[in-house]
Amino acid sequence: MSAVPLDPHPGPWTEEEFLALPEDRHIELLDGGLLVTPAASGKHQRVAFLLALQLYAAVPDEYEVLESVNVRLAPSRILIPDVVVTSCLDGVAVYEAADMILVAEVVSPSHQAIDRLIKPQFYAAAGIGWYLRVELGAAESPEVIAYRLSDGVYAEHGRAQPGEMLRLSAPFEMEIDPEALRRR
Repeated sequence: MSAVPLDPHPGPWTEEEFLALPEDRHIELLDGGLLVTPAASGKHQRVAFLLALQLYAAVPDEYEVLESVNVRLAPSRILIPDVVVTSCLDGVAVYEAADMILVAEVVSPSHQAIDRLIKPQFYAAAGIGWYLRVELGAAESPEVIAYRLSDGVYAEHGRAQPGEMLRLSAPFEMEIDPEALRRR
């Protein structure tokens, strides 16, 4: 099945119009404009899934781990992180930034600027306390970098390369093994 192109749209997109779009595409709302990206590669999706599994094993019962959900950062600003840890246990169409404990992005070659520069700034401005970035790179195993919100910007809090373990005591006790993010 081929994707149907988006109809021309006059002026900025509203949240209601955005949420009425078909769910068969990766589309984010950014200040009334649409950020349309192709579906992630199989490697990207596998790494996001395996990261979600590691987070799921570590989170307390009062949190939920989800992949690729709508997160409202501000009016007319809804992004889709690869993985989130949220305190909202209800299945909703749009999750609120205030309910996000942690967001994670898996950096792909086609999304480098978005995942390294743009999204972290918006996540920080929305007050999301933790940001994980997984760098796929050319290495067999990815690198995982944890950032903690400090004075409105993310500061690096920990990093693990292949052969190392990322250990964090906040926002909850967790270990992330970059080796476990690669193909079995």
